[in-house]
Amino acid sequence: MSVCLSFYLSIYMSIYLSVCLSVCLSIYLSVYLSVSLSVCLSICLSVSLSVCLSVCLSVCLS
Repeated sequence: MSVCLSFYLSIYMSIYLSVCLSVCLSIYLSVYLSVSLSVCLSICLSVSLSVCLSVCLSVCLS
């Protein structure tokens, strides 16, 4: 009986841990990707805007 119970508990814990790890990893990856994408987009937009403004100003002033 105790062998059966320990076997059941080990299987249950391994399944539970794998499911929990996969869920946690997917949540972490989605959050990390969304944050990194938003940061990259904001940096790219600000750099492109500043370059465009400086070029336009230099052309207009010359």
